[in-house]
Amino acid sequence: MLTAGIASTDMKSSGALHASLEQTGVVKSVVEWVVPNRGGWQLGPDEAVPDVVVLDLSVEPEPYFAFASQLRRQRSTVRVVACSSLEALDSDLLLQAMRMGVQDFLPRPINLAKLRETLSRFQQEFGEHDSAAREGLIVVMGAKGGAGASTLSVNLCAQLAYVTKKHVGLLDFGFPLGHVGLLLDLRPQFTIRDAMENLERLDSHLLSGLLTRHKSGVEVLAGATHVEEWQNLSPAASGRLVNVAQSLFDYVVVDFGAAYSADWKPVLETARAVLVVTQSDLPSLWSLERHLTDLVGLGLDAGRVRVIVNRWQRQDDEALEKFQKNTGRPIFAKLPNDYEQVNQATNMGVPIHRNHNDPLTLKYRKLATDLAGVAAGAAETKRGGMLTNLFAKR
Repeated sequence: MLTAGIASTDMKSSGALHASLEQTGVVKSVVEWVVPNRGGWQLGPDEAVPDVVVLDLSVEPEPYFAFASQLRRQRSTVRVVACSSLEALDSDLLLQAMRMGVQDFLPRPINLAKLRETLSRFQQEFGEHDSAAREGLIVVMGAKGGAGASTLSVNLCAQLAYVTKKHVGLLDFGFPLGHVGLLLDLRPQFTIRDAMENLERLDSHLLSGLLTRHKSGVEVLAGATHVEEWQNLSPAASGRLVNVAQSLFDYVVVDFGAAYSADWKPVLETARAVLVVTQSDLPSLWSLERHLTDLVGLGLDAGRVRVIVNRWQRQDDEALEKFQKNTGRPIFAKLPNDYEQVNQATNMGVPIHRNHNDPLTLKYRKLATDLAGVAAGAAETKRGGMLTNLFAKR
């Protein structure tokens, strides 16, 4: 992903550009500079030049062009984009801009698709690959309702935070209602609705103010609390929200529930892994088989779609072996059935944490280490009460 900078004299306009850059899903960090109209402003000697710089042109463009020329001297590979209203883009201005190192122009108001196309072209020129954009995104969905997608999402996030010691975010896209907040005993002030209603200015700073932090370190954007909220939550808008979250977190887990359509393809195809949670009964496996076919039909790489068996018992193996033989798809993980522990954790609003060597806890930890690419030994810490204290009830 790219680093970006914005040079502007208008903080409101700069903020809108900041939001648009993060919503493309191509930018991982943004810095903002105020360029004085009198010119003569320079970067500090230790200040790095980003991959891409957007010049938010005002009535007097000369200070911006001087700044662009300075950037090119400090880093010859920087890509400079000028942003201005259509009426301001006359031929003389365009020629002057190109002479000073500007490589592309975008009319205002910004078209997000055009901005993403421009940045993606720059990304290819830098030699980056699409895999970098989906480095930390994990989507969790159920083969059918009640499979345990929300339970998996909550406990996977808790273990990701524990084993990686990195910044983990959980977005609750559960339809028609979100349950993540309940499973973590949170009282969120804001939900996904607040993010969508402020989409035009949504950036990492605004999003961070809508999150609720859990003791495990996981930060949660709570799901819908009323069914009618989904009338304003489109897949396209949700994709922009996911992109902003990726610029804020090292790992983003999206609880997708059990409902999706082809419209959700932009979100699904950017994930490093799509976890489909199932149980071993006939309706679940029947639904699972069709989900796997449909997801690959949407263009997803079959290797990124992982099957997770929830509430597994040894007597389920015969049915699972038959499923694997019929579909040619392996089981990525089996989470042992422990109804008592899961029910207790759910009612208390805490992640699963019975003890350090508990089979279900260990399975969740291994799932987290496998998905994060962390060596199992590196994830271990001192034994004792640490894990219990970490996930203690709020």
